[in-house]
Amino acid sequence: MKRKLQIATFLVFAGFVGATSLPRLFVTNANTGGLLDEQSPSNREAVINQLPEIQDLRHTKIGLGQRLTFGLEVIDEEGDNVRTELIEKPKSARFNQNTLTVDWTPQPGDGRNGKFVVQVTELPRDKSRQPRTVTKEYNLQIVQRPVKLLELPPAPLEVDAFVTIIDPARLQAANRQWSIVNLFQRIAEIEADKQIKPGSDVQPTNGAQLFRDSLRELAVIHKNPTLNPDSDKFDRVWNAENWRLIAVRPRINKKVFELRLVYFNIKAAEQAYLMPRMRIVRGVDAKRPEELRQKNNYTFARLFHEAFFDGESMKSFVKNDKARYGEALADFMTRVLTYNDPTEPMMRANFAAMPHNSRLGGGNAYDENGNYLFGDGWALGAIKVAPVMRDGKKVLAFTSPFIDGFAANVEPNKEGTAFKPAPPPVTDVNNPNHIKGWERLIDADDHGNIAIPDVLSDGTVRGSNTDTTLNRFEINNGYRFAETGLRDARRRLFEERGMTCMQCHVRNFDEGNYLVDVSNPQKPQTTHVRPVPRVFFIITPTLHSGRNEYIRREEAEQVGNLQGVFRDYLGIKVKMNSPLARDWVHDTRKGRS
Repeated sequence: MKRKLQIATFLVFAGFVGATSLPRLFVTNANTGGLLDEQSPSNREAVINQLPEIQDLRHTKIGLGQRLTFGLEVIDEEGDNVRTELIEKPKSARFNQNTLTVDWTPQPGDGRNGKFVVQVTELPRDKSRQPRTVTKEYNLQIVQRPVKLLELPPAPLEVDAFVTIIDPARLQAANRQWSIVNLFQRIAEIEADKQIKPGSDVQPTNGAQLFRDSLRELAVIHKNPTLNPDSDKFDRVWNAENWRLIAVRPRINKKVFELRLVYFNIKAAEQAYLMPRMRIVRGVDAKRPEELRQKNNYTFARLFHEAFFDGESMKSFVKNDKARYGEALADFMTRVLTYNDPTEPMMRANFAAMPHNSRLGGGNAYDENGNYLFGDGWALGAIKVAPVMRDGKKVLAFTSPFIDGFAANVEPNKEGTAFKPAPPPVTDVNNPNHIKGWERLIDADDHGNIAIPDVLSDGTVRGSNTDTTLNRFEINNGYRFAETGLRDARRRLFEERGMTCMQCHVRNFDEGNYLVDVSNPQKPQTTHVRPVPRVFFIITPTLHSGRNEYIRREEAEQVGNLQGVFRDYLGIKVKMNSPLARDWVHDTRKGRS
């Protein structure tokens, strides 16, 4: 039976979010030419291939002269191509077809209402099926004064203070001390220390230059010259002063604990996120000695505990004084970003990578005249620092390496004592289903994960440094490299990198009961798994996105894991309200497999 169409919300504009609207949605089926109401049970039964899902709009009113920006967000369950168009809008509204973004400040000439009509055409990969069109309307009443709009739904204190810190008051001190250029300056210093050795011909860089490099990389990936500071089409809205630290995420539910810092452009109509990942330990994960991983995790947990706890209890300012909490947070960040253990050269502040997630034109296809054909406008990837040639000199700069992977198969090891990632048949030269060239996509570190593939028009396969066709890599009967079910709870044993980004920010597969241990092949567990509403490309919960069910579950899991970390690494049973479990069942020292 066809699952009921799920509509998720994703609305971006300059600091405002409004109340839920009730859009009308109709479907034109090219096979019959009829106009079908998508809410009809008979229609849901008749259509096997699911229709594209379109965002809802969380507004019913907007004030005259009040700015509103939002993206047209669409996901197709089967990974069919979709052409998204805005076929009706108020005359003062601007629409960027490249980024699928609306920018509207209502004017007196717009009348009493603003009507937007979104048309999405599904272009099936299965050529035996005909295209279908979904049309959706948004209607907003225009009122004389700016309206009071909804705020981000509240979260438990433990989430706000320890999992995803997004309250501007809690981030004020961190923004003062760690602007995006200041943070990039620290990254430049770290990378010079790592990569420039005595006698090396590599030149150092600085924070301002790394910031320009990051914009260049986004411009290349999105084919959008308005982000390139060296282009005459550069839009100054992307200047450094318009970026803010909007989230701090201490990720201590990973195999290697790290600090994730999310920077966001607060002036642009389009969403653009940069997320540096900072650690204490250095070295390649798969080749790093286990004692160094444990030392990183212990040190990170100790610094985090010292910042916000006295023994078993939270410090009083965590709940009662956001300004003082903010100073403690900024100090914790500084201690991580400048950590240096004189007894262990590998225990120094480290930059792991900088994932990015933006709707700036990535994922689109155009005809020979540059006209939009189809696409979602989104691209995600990861940026690292490496030597490049500039003006005849070798200098450190941001570059975009391949996204090296996710587990295609999850299977027991030879001893039957644990699960491990395994390559899919298409990459195994000894398998009859092997496809020439795909063996090059296997991760060189663990020999199990497969890189995000990029298949060229001539059939050549190579690793991709970005994912601009987010849906296709999740379809078992598409490229056929996901042999283990994508909702299989064993997948959360692994840090799957590229796949993890898609699972969290695009498809949001629910992994069932987080408290069931699925790590032992000799004691298989069955977990309840069910679909949850889409999150539509969210890198962190903010006013732009809300806090939906998937995000709430993920946050609850991290609170429970934090209790387990303090228990396992520090021997302290902290007093916190864990909405998922009072006693975290997993030994957090083992990390993910």
